[in-house]
Amino acid sequence: MSCKCATFDPEEGRYSCSVSGDGCVFLYNPDSKRCAELYGEGPDAELLAEGCAVDERT
Repeated sequence: MSCKCATFDPEEGRYSCSVSGDGCVFLYNPDSKRCAELYGEGPDAELLAEGCAVDERT
């Protein structure tokens, strides 16, 4: 599942995260669900905190 908060920065050659304001922890294919599980950030973090299942959005 891709993350809507990550955008590719061609100057850096990697993804940037609009939530953290820094480079995305995932160099390739940012994963919103995994980011929420590992770091508690991103668009899926609130859903996981509420105990909701995260759907397979793209």
